[in-house]
Amino acid sequence: MEISHYMFAGIGVAVSILAFFIKRNKWEIDDMKERLRQIEINDAAQTRDVEHLTKTSEDRRRDIQKIFEKMERK
Repeated sequence: MEISHYMFAGIGVAVSILAFFIKRNKWEIDDMKERLRQIEINDAAQTRDVEHLTKTSEDRRRDIQKIFEKMERK
C-alpha cells in the first residue's frame, strides 16, 4: 500500500475536525463551570441570609416567651 498525498490530506482534515470539536466542547465546559461557580456563590449568599433570618426569628420567639412569662407572673 502506497501512502499518497491524499491520505495525508485526509488525515489532516480528520485531525482538524476532531480538534475543532474538542475545542468547542472545552469552551462549553468552561462556560458551564463559570455558571456553576456563580450559582454556588449565589447559593452561599442565600444560605447565609436564611441562617441569619432563622436566628433572628428564634431570638424574637425567645423574647416573646419572656414577655409572656413576665405577664403570667403579674
